[in-house]
Amino acid sequence: MKMKNLSLLLLTLTLLFISVCSQVQQTQFVYRWPETYCEKATPTVACTKIPLQFTLVGFWGTDSSGGIQQGCPDTGTYDWAKVFTTETINKLTAFWPSLSTQDPKEMWKAAWTTYGTCLISKFKTPTQYFNRAIRLSDAIGGGNLLQGQLIGKDGIVPCDSATYTNAEILKSLTAVTTVNNQKEKKVSFTCNSINSTHAYLNQVTFCYTNNAQYYTDCPTAVISKRCNVPNIIVPRPPTPTARASSLQDLLTGEKIGPNVLWETLGQLF
Repeated sequence: MKMKNLSLLLLTLTLLFISVCSQVQQTQFVYRWPETYCEKATPTVACTKIPLQFTLVGFWGTDSSGGIQQGCPDTGTYDWAKVFTTETINKLTAFWPSLSTQDPKEMWKAAWTTYGTCLISKFKTPTQYFNRAIRLSDAIGGGNLLQGQLIGKDGIVPCDSATYTNAEILKSLTAVTTVNNQKEKKVSFTCNSINSTHAYLNQVTFCYTNNAQYYTDCPTAVISKRCNVPNIIVPRPPTPTARASSLQDLLTGEKIGPNVLWETLGQLF
């Protein structure tokens, strides 16, 4: 009788997992602005590098209310050396790097185990999951989203002393969803608060159909979390120390090449 009850319990749990993981109504691609994540959060995060570009937080499925689906069962076995080929690693690193000392391959594995398995009805293997992430990133412009859209087209420049309105940020990000003549879709972005009127841009969420193929409107629950302060700052990471050493060489009379000299002077004036 006990074995029968145990079997019934296992069957119930299995059906529950299947039910939960079949509720994926959308997929989301979430970027973060590293300077906010690394230096403006409370407490701050120990980042080994802070690139001047958006980096991916995660690629996951959500229910109709925007609830993230995670921890779905996965019975597959994978040769991770074949999943993470040199080409795949290079492409993922470009927009989904590890900002800490964590091995990026371990970070990506965790992304598959935690979130990718809940999309297994659409992406049967980690390779399919990561290939779709690369495809979505390419369509957006990768981590260079800010350089291409915000800076290049709309003049929103990373600077600790410049502020932009909620409407300006939203208009620029929404324009990304109009690629390939698609109708613009509702996106969301969050901030790290400074005070009641100012905040740092933090994360940007793009929503897609459940097969991660087309943009769709983010659900109300996600939109409601959108940053709504009147003044938004896109903070700029500090100048790399290598450039500072070139300036030091210049000031102390050390010999430096003409290209470095002009580059250093160009930063000063």
